[in-house]
Amino acid sequence: MDKLPIFEWFLEYGDVLITVSAKLDSVDIPQHLKEQDVVDFILGPAPTPKMVIEKKGVKTPMRFSGAIHNCFFPWESIIQMSAQDAVIQFRNTDGVPKHVNQNKEPQLKPKKDKTHLRIIK
Repeated sequence: MDKLPIFEWFLEYGDVLITVSAKLDSVDIPQHLKEQDVVDFILGPAPTPKMVIEKKGVKTPMRFSGAIHNCFFPWESIIQMSAQDAVIQFRNTDGVPKHVNQNKEPQLKPKKDKTHLRIIK
């Protein structure tokens, strides 16, 4: 799915909260944040004025504990985008860390279909 036009649409209405799958190797964030499964970031003209939107993702310098880090969020790592009046979640598993279960089968097998009617004598 091409997330770039969706991101640009959200950006037209103000800052965008993105939820990123931090364990992906292609994500460039401070090391202490890569230890988490998912991390939220606010992107927009005020919080990240030097943000660059590319075909491969979003690049922006961000400040963490006083130090600047040049972050990169590839589109496949962004699993949710939120704005003031809308939220979109991306359900594909392309950006899910490898340790997360990606089986196509459900983990719990459904119980056999039993009728709830019983004969009482």
